[in-house]
Amino acid sequence: MSPFIEFEGKNVELAVASACKALNIPREQLKHEVIRFGATGIFGLVGVKKARIRVATPGIQAQAPAAPDAQIRPLQTDPPDSLPAPSQIQKPDSACHSPRSPMIADSAMLGSRVLQQLVDSVTSGAEILANCGSRQIVYTISGGEPAAIIGKRGQTLEAIQYLLNKIVNKSAEDRTRIIVDIAGYASKRRNDLHALALTCAEKACKNEKSVIVGRFNPQERKIIHLALKNDPRVKTQSKGEGYVKKLAVIPRGE
Repeated sequence: MSPFIEFEGKNVELAVASACKALNIPREQLKHEVIRFGATGIFGLVGVKKARIRVATPGIQAQAPAAPDAQIRPLQTDPPDSLPAPSQIQKPDSACHSPRSPMIADSAMLGSRVLQQLVDSVTSGAEILANCGSRQIVYTISGGEPAAIIGKRGQTLEAIQYLLNKIVNKSAEDRTRIIVDIAGYASKRRNDLHALALTCAEKACKNEKSVIVGRFNPQERKIIHLALKNDPRVKTQSKGEGYVKKLAVIPRGE
């Protein structure tokens, strides 16, 4: 019989409680080693990991455990709010280091560090590249598992981008637009929304009736608004309350 047994739980304390119950021994007598701390992931949707502990079996002489199985990767013991060192991330391009935009450079570096940590909680092997403009930073993710980062209907990528916007602009004097893309998803999404806007405009004009579509976040609504801004036949208007809203394409004569 192996001198060690492994237990899992939502966090270390629950894993310990499970071990105590299974082995019928009090908490103070339990000898255990933490293999992996639990992780709640992003918004509790992705990257969720259970805590795992290794317990010395009572009544059996415990020896130093062998190296953990290749599939068991202990998490780093850094504090939860720690961030990867700048040397561990890909540096933003030269535009971010331009003396004319030192604040953009600082924001880009902060965003790269935070984004790397968020992406690492979803997948492994991903790298971040930042491209900066005067009021915009575009982060391109390469490697890892694109499907896991994008999520169902782009919800995970949207959540990452929303959170990154909040963090980068929290202390900034001037707001910087943050865009996160992987495998060309953001570019394809913009093209799809632009095509949708044109289709809705044609339909609204043909039927002489408003067309109400989708549930879009602010950036998606902005793409549609701009696509039809110079169309003299129609106007656009957001509908509803909250972060996600519907959008109406309205004939001018209505």
